[in-house]
Amino acid sequence: MEVYFVDVGLGSCHVILLGGRRAIVVDCGVRSDHIALQFLLRSGVETIDRLITSHSDGDHTGGAISILDHYAENIEKICVVQDHKFLSSRYWRRLYALRKEGRVHERQIPPPMLPEDGLPKLVWEDLQSGARLRCFSPTFVENLEAQQVKNSNGSSMVLVLDYLGRRVVFAADSVIPQWRAIYERRGNQTLECDILAVPHHGGLVDGTDADLDWMYDRAIQCDVAMFSVGTVLRPKHPRAEVVAKLRSIGTTVVCTELTSQCHKQPQTLKPGVLQPQVHLGRAMNAPKQSYVACAGTVMATISGGEIEIDRLSSHQIAVDSLATNPTGEKCPLCRLPALSSLATTAVSRCKS
Repeated sequence: MEVYFVDVGLGSCHVILLGGRRAIVVDCGVRSDHIALQFLLRSGVETIDRLITSHSDGDHTGGAISILDHYAENIEKICVVQDHKFLSSRYWRRLYALRKEGRVHERQIPPPMLPEDGLPKLVWEDLQSGARLRCFSPTFVENLEAQQVKNSNGSSMVLVLDYLGRRVVFAADSVIPQWRAIYERRGNQTLECDILAVPHHGGLVDGTDADLDWMYDRAIQCDVAMFSVGTVLRPKHPRAEVVAKLRSIGTTVVCTELTSQCHKQPQTLKPGVLQPQVHLGRAMNAPKQSYVACAGTVMATISGGEIEIDRLSSHQIAVDSLATNPTGEKCPLCRLPALSSLATTAVSRCKS
């Protein structure tokens, strides 16, 4: 099994390649660049077992429209959360139109797969291998409450992939109240994982600094934190305090793209701190634009009870080099001097 954290800039797109030309898609990036669809086509995907949009923000659902247009008849289940934006979203309008055209059928659109009776909801499983994908949040009531206050982030699906004793968490734009509820439903047990797709691209999660400390001390702990961010003007993601907190507990930090928080002139490093893999992300698909990869699209392979992140050591060495390069005039957030003595021992669990 291969799990891809696709470089779509400031957005989210995760693709799980299952073998047999099948895939699960969790969020789809923005509408304009069709990176998610291009990735699926270049990976030879013919059937999508689950097309999942965690919530209705455009940087998560935008690319789903082109996927629907191409794969409509070959999607087993289309999984959505009905937040306050959903019925007015481009995604729903296109899904509705395809229903009317007869290309998408009711059996493909199940009720929202939300936790029930305090237990995570099974979204997908493979009985032969034991792999499963579950939804830990929101519950039905939490979803209604988020609609009431018009907080689409508070309706974000928190998805957990388990396979061969390894775990990947896709946290979408989930917020602190969701994580407190997850923690309580789990009997105050920490959710441990190998890789975390960091909530809200490392941005605000509706909490204080104390809440942030609690979240990564108690609610969830990961070996590697993936930040899906973009090379944009005046970036707000990732936030320095989020990176600092994760680094302080020994987590290895990986960003898809480089921002001006980490280098004064990111474009001078184009196409990336680490040369992006061809055809696997935005920095390579839009060479004339200003996008600059840090790690670019990241692939994690789960096999034989081990999880391996491709080129992880190479990426960390490249970031170390950037931190010592005087022409950068800025130190990467994940290499700030206050954190320089920390050992990221988690790399050993996700070998490269």
